[in-house]
Amino acid sequence: MPRLAAMSLTPVAITALDLRLHSGSWSFAEAEKLRITEHWRKLADANPRIWNGDVLICAGAKVADTVLTGRFIKTDYASFVAWRDWGWPDKSVSNVFGSAIVHTADNALLYGRMASHTLNAGKIYPPGGSLEMKDVSVDGRVDVMGSLIRELAEETGLKAADAERAELLAVFDGPRLSVAQVFRFAQPADMLAEAVRHYLRSGHEDELSDIEIVRASSQFDSTMPAYAVAIARYLTADRA
Repeated sequence: MPRLAAMSLTPVAITALDLRLHSGSWSFAEAEKLRITEHWRKLADANPRIWNGDVLICAGAKVADTVLTGRFIKTDYASFVAWRDWGWPDKSVSNVFGSAIVHTADNALLYGRMASHTLNAGKIYPPGGSLEMKDVSVDGRVDVMGSLIRELAEETGLKAADAERAELLAVFDGPRLSVAQVFRFAQPADMLAEAVRHYLRSGHEDELSDIEIVRASSQFDSTMPAYAVAIARYLTADRA
């Protein structure tokens, strides 16, 4: 696999989140509505298992005094995918999402390999997913932590309650922003990975095809997005 070039992304330690849903629509989605519809039609024709639901896009995400703030608006997955596939043309917004970082007792990380039917097939990164309307509380707060804990359980079968909650990190990766919560498990990587593979073999393979144990920079390659590499470099033994 082709290796990633040296990268300078550095996770930022944060202590709190102030993320809220605002009213209004995404100007990019409105302006490109017809082209987005056609783009999605072609994707769905090639892969009928994909679905177009509501997702959240973020404007003005920033860290100040260790607090991450951001304003979200509702859009749909088709518009998000078109924005991504067309090279992120609207620079005023970013894709903010939660990442559940499984840090094992022997100082490795568990990343998931995306299944072949997903739009990120073959990519390797921490459990997580797009923020949706179900992640918004009645007062308009966007619950990234609840989202990543749910995704961890759904994708791997692992429970956040079984781990020590450690660092909370923000990783700015161009148009992407990963809100990464580190969960330190008391078990070694091989034991946890086998538990996840058993879970996947039991019919829970909707998102992941396998689990990968990440121990060192020699494993970093083009299947890992830059934010996932940055987190692994920050947390694993050879980060220096």
